Amino acid sequence: MIIKMTSEASAQLIQILEKTVSPDKNELEAAQNYLEQAAQSNLPEFVKTLSDVLHHGGNSPVARMAAGLQLKNTLTSKDSMVKVQYQQRWLAFPEDVRVYVKKNILGALGTENNRPSSAAQCVAYVAVAELPVGQWPDLISVMVSNVINGGSTEMMKEATLEAIGYICQDIEQDVLVSQSNQILTAIIHGMRLNEPSNHVRLAATTALFNSLEFTRSNFDKESERNYIMEVVCEATQSPDTQVKVAALQCLVKIMSLYYHYMETYMGPALFPITLEAMKSDVDEVALQGIEFWSNVSDEEVDLAIEDSEASEAGRPPQRSSKFYA
Repeated sequence: MIIKMTSEASAQLIQILEKTVSPDKNELEAAQNYLEQAAQSNLPEFVKTLSDVLHHGGNSPVARMAAGLQLKNTLTSKDSMVKVQYQQRWLAFPEDVRVYVKKNILGALGTENNRPSSAAQCVAYVAVAELPVGQWPDLISVMVSNVINGGSTEMMKEATLEAIGYICQDIEQDVLVSQSNQILTAIIHGMRLNEPSNHVRLAATTALFNSLEFTRSNFDKESERNYIMEVVCEATQSPDTQVKVAALQCLVKIMSLYYHYMETYMGPALFPITLEAMKSDVDEVALQGIEFWSNVSDEEVDLAIEDSEASEAGRPPQRSSKFYA
C-alpha cells in the first residue's frame, strides 16, 4: 500500500488518525496497523501527508494532534541509537520533501487549540536533526520574529517558545552558541512582566531553563546578566504558580552554573525570594526554595574541598566560596 499525495489519501488518513484515540480496541488496532504499513510502504510520502493534515486548520483537532504525534515519532525516539538512525533517515529524504514538510509544520505553529502544541514538537525534532549539519539556517530568526512581532497571537508566541524550549533541551550546546543572543531575545521577550499571557510566560521561562548552559557568554557580560536576573526575579513573583515555579527552577539552575556571579544579587533579591518561597503553602514553590539552598550548600562544600586541595598543593584556589550558606 503506497500513500500518494491525493485528496482521497488525505481524507482516508484523517479518518484513520481520528481512530487512534478510539475507545474501541479493534478500531484502534486497525488504525495503528494501517499507519505502520503506510510508513513502511513510502515513508517520505507518508510524512508529507501527515504534515498536510497537521497544517490544515480545517481538520479536526484530534486528527491534527495525531498527525503531529505520528510525524514526531518518525523523527525521534527515547532510544538514543534509534533517534540517531531516525535523524539520518530524515536527512536522507529528498530535499523537496524536507522543504515541503518544514513549510507545513512551521506554518502550523500557533494555529492549534491544543496544549502542548504538536507543531512545536515537529519543528523542534526536525531542527534537532538539521541544525547540527548546517540545514534550516533561517529557522531561529523566523521563530524570534514569531515571538517579538507585535501582531503575533498568544498561541503563536506560546507554540514558538515551546519549540525553542524543546530545541534547547535536546540539541548539543555548541550548535546554538552562535545564536544564543537571538534565542535569548525571544525568550526574555516572552518572560517580560508586560506579557499578558501566563501561557506565553510559562513557555518562555521553561525555554530559558533549557537554554542556560549555552548562554554562558551572556552571563559573562554584566549588563546582560543584570537584565536576565531582573526578568527571572520578576517572574518568581508571578501570581501564576506554574510561572513562579518555573522561574524558581531557573534560579536554582543559575545558582549551580553561575555561582561566582551571584554575589550582587544575593542580598537584594535571591535571599528574600528564596526565603519567601520556602515559607510558601504551595509544596512545589517551597521545594524550589529548599532546592536553591541545597544547591548553594553543595557548591560551597565542593569549593571548600578545592580550597583545601589548593592549600595542600601550595597554590591559590581557582574559585572561592562566598559562604552564603
